[in-house]
Amino acid sequence: MKNLFFATCIAASMCTVPAAAKGPGDGSYSKAMMNRANTLTRALAERIQFNEAQFIAIKQLHLNMLTERRDLEIMLNGASAEERDAQLSWAQQRYESDLMYLLKPQQVVAYQALRSNFTAHRLK
Repeated sequence: MKNLFFATCIAASMCTVPAAAKGPGDGSYSKAMMNRANTLTRALAERIQFNEAQFIAIKQLHLNMLTERRDLEIMLNGASAEERDAQLSWAQQRYESDLMYLLKPQQVVAYQALRSNFTAHRLK
């Protein structure tokens, strides 16, 4: 009975992954955005070891963050620098909060140590 329950849960979670991978607009992310999310996730995975489930969840988090940043930059194109900075700061705080939720305590410590040197601009 337990095996049937777990098999059903696994099958249901696999069926919901494509829906979670969809983005705003046309229903999918651009190839450039997918590449950027992969790069960010792999770079973080090299420094903070996480399991496959965490990798998938963090990649999705990166896709959401990149989409939100793009949307904010478009929406705040004519806004003042202060307002743009405030909105991007809130988005960064939400990302950090969601990431902390996904990481284990020892990974959080490793991320916080890495955080001061880890920027998206340094990744290639």
